[in-house]
Amino acid sequence: MLPLVPPSILSPLHLLAQAGSGVIEQSFSFPSLLNQALNGIGIVGILLVTALGLAITFGVMRIINLAHGEFIMLGAYITFLMQDLFKMDLILTIPFAFLGAAIVGAIVEVTIIRRLYGRPLETLLATWGLSIVMQGVIKLIFTAQLKYVKSPAYLSGSIDFLKDEAGATVVSLSYYRFFIIVVALALLGITMYLFYGTSWGRQVRAVTQNRTMAQCLGVNTKLVDMGTFAYGCGLAGVAGAVISALKTVSPPMGQDYLVDAWMVVVTGGVDKLIGILAGSLLIGESNAIIAFFLNDPSARVIVLAAVIVLIRYRPEGLFTVQKRS
Repeated sequence: MLPLVPPSILSPLHLLAQAGSGVIEQSFSFPSLLNQALNGIGIVGILLVTALGLAITFGVMRIINLAHGEFIMLGAYITFLMQDLFKMDLILTIPFAFLGAAIVGAIVEVTIIRRLYGRPLETLLATWGLSIVMQGVIKLIFTAQLKYVKSPAYLSGSIDFLKDEAGATVVSLSYYRFFIIVVALALLGITMYLFYGTSWGRQVRAVTQNRTMAQCLGVNTKLVDMGTFAYGCGLAGVAGAVISALKTVSPPMGQDYLVDAWMVVVTGGVDKLIGILAGSLLIGESNAIIAFFLNDPSARVIVLAAVIVLIRYRPEGLFTVQKRS
């Protein structure tokens, strides 16, 4: 039987939404709905951590980066290498995933992106080709064998919120999902501080708004561009590190999260980082709640249709920066 929607629309997030909740077979009780809502919080954390880097490269720099998923994949492979070679804890691999993806991002900006500013169509094609190249290189290095990342033992349990009369847990949230939420919020807070509380952030916003005037004021625009793009790619690497324990590490894994990341960015608005949090909450919880009453493929279709309608009538997203003409 053919799937209800194309495979490209479906993402592995629906596995997380259904894990432990029994969406199809569950009874329509309040504890079951509450448990599904908590599963939605886990989806929100994944959406936020995967979309934050894209919010920098697209929302701030206006670069249509179709290779964003490959930087997520790169962070996952760096995490695998750190565990395989040095037996390193997953949390300790996060800085290495950030640095590795950021270095590759800086090289890409200097060699490819820098020559394509102001040319969105060429940038789109170039980053799409880059994604194919990065997948091919990873396949040559690691062959086609699937890789696995182990989550720490201290993150293997769950937080129990509600139990039934027999003592069985009916509402819970796994420690690892809670860990992803904490990492995502921490990255959002650090990014907001860097962009709105430091001189480097002021330079980035100045270059974005008026590159010529920023150059006249002595801002090294090339260095700012490279640093901003590298930081966005580094955030994607962190996303790959934290989600690597949820699924097998493989070359195409980043593409599974690319559509969801774009949906979050365009829904929340490309001008304010707080919109990424709002977009993640709206899409993640909507997908989980609708899946509870219907099924996950139907929820994905409804949420995607709602995003399309939002873009049609409010293309700037939910949150925008007021600008003077």
